[in-house]
Amino acid sequence: MNDPNHAVDATSAPQSNQALPYSAEEIEVMASEDASAGRFLTKMLVFSFCYTIIVGAYVIYWSLN
Repeated sequence: MNDPNHAVDATSAPQSNQALPYSAEEIEVMASEDASAGRFLTKMLVFSFCYTIIVGAYVIYWSLN
């Protein structure tokens, strides 16, 4: 399994002449959609973090009174 003398056959070698399955326009659209999804996830995580801090502070204040 972890044999350092493992022979590499023709099927495991990377092929240099593979065509991309997507056009340049599709790649640009996917990159744009990925960027907007990343911004959304970032905003959602920041909101969740801030909500947790605010609620935690309120609970601490409430429990000390």
